[in-house]
Amino acid sequence: MEIAIKGSGFYAGGLKNIDACLRRMVDRGEVAGLGALVIRHGLAAYEQSFGMRDAVRHIPMENDSIYRIFSMTKTFTIVAAMTLYEKGLFRLTEPIQEYLPAFKNIQVAESDERGAVNLVPARNPISFEHLFTMTSGIPYPGANSYGGRVFRDIHAAMSADALQGKFWTTARLADAAATVPLCFHPGQYWLYGFSHDVLGRLIEVLSGKSLGAYIKETILDPLGLEDTSFYLPPEKHSRLVKPYEYAGDELREIRELSLPPDEDPGPEGRRFNPPEYVLEYGRQIFRAPPHFESGGAGLVSTLDDMGKYAQMLLNSGRLGNARILSRKTIDLIRKNHVRSSQMKNFAFPQINGYGYGLGVRTMDDTALAGLNGSAGEWAWDGALGTWYCVDPAEDLTAVFMIQRSPGGHDDLCRRFAQTVYGAIDD
Repeated sequence: MEIAIKGSGFYAGGLKNIDACLRRMVDRGEVAGLGALVIRHGLAAYEQSFGMRDAVRHIPMENDSIYRIFSMTKTFTIVAAMTLYEKGLFRLTEPIQEYLPAFKNIQVAESDERGAVNLVPARNPISFEHLFTMTSGIPYPGANSYGGRVFRDIHAAMSADALQGKFWTTARLADAAATVPLCFHPGQYWLYGFSHDVLGRLIEVLSGKSLGAYIKETILDPLGLEDTSFYLPPEKHSRLVKPYEYAGDELREIRELSLPPDEDPGPEGRRFNPPEYVLEYGRQIFRAPPHFESGGAGLVSTLDDMGKYAQMLLNSGRLGNARILSRKTIDLIRKNHVRSSQMKNFAFPQINGYGYGLGVRTMDDTALAGLNGSAGEWAWDGALGTWYCVDPAEDLTAVFMIQRSPGGHDDLCRRFAQTVYGAIDD
């Protein structure tokens, strides 16, 4: 990507601050390597990569390095789903059980004052909007809730099948998720969980295509995102960034990306617990196209691809001659949809000051966030420290990419954001 400072509204000293901040992260051993891209007024004012893509083999990080973007995948799933919404194929308030019959008899795990769990029928069905806004009550597998423990057992069965070469599909896993008792009645609260993977299955049902094929047709190909996919072919393996675990004083290579069966995924960035459910995406990563295409966590991408994607979102759904969504639909996605009464679990440090739209954070209070950003800034991030923002007020997008556990969302990503906004000169 051609770099241009003139006309971008940044001053040279501010861009040097970005540079120095990122170099410090590498020099201090906080990350093995990283990449960053800043675009303003349609001009790429900053694009740099530092450190190592593979520290053991001394392979330097390059701007075309490929990163696992994990939960940044969710925004692609949201956009793909909203292309179907614009065709009138569903309403946000419509129950998903009309399209996924396995969700017709969902139950909620309620606890009494002594902690005993009772399974009761859900007061109302799960709607499309509940999935978009993470208010469905569907958890991730883990130990922190009754439903999470049930889902953990399903994950264990899936993993056992995967070891025998019997891989579960997106459809099978969505049906299995329907048997997991919900953590609350749909719409009652917000909970980071498996909602967007179920939404990915709904995309398949509504479009008649696999999730990967539909995202490719409606987003990747029109925008020219050649390195974003659920599957990385062998000729691109050398560009894939090695992931590292950060113990506070050293980095250790992570050799297997799979969810420990006795752990809860927790918020992005607390530690590395990505929502991975099949070993074909862990131990056997990228040896073949996955049977389960995770709408919540499955994509890989690059700085330039994410820059183009973010610019499309900033430009109200258009990039060049490609129109992905309408301006009105983008406005609906980035609007806060979660009421204060639903937000008792909305407590990740990196989203203080934010509300939640259709699968995206959306800035409400810059003072509460402690960021020199803008009200209305929005997007999402990923477990290994990938992050991006879309800021209509400043006509700005920024991308930050690392592969580290924990991802440092409340530290590294925010330090980067502070320097980006600190470089503005107009």
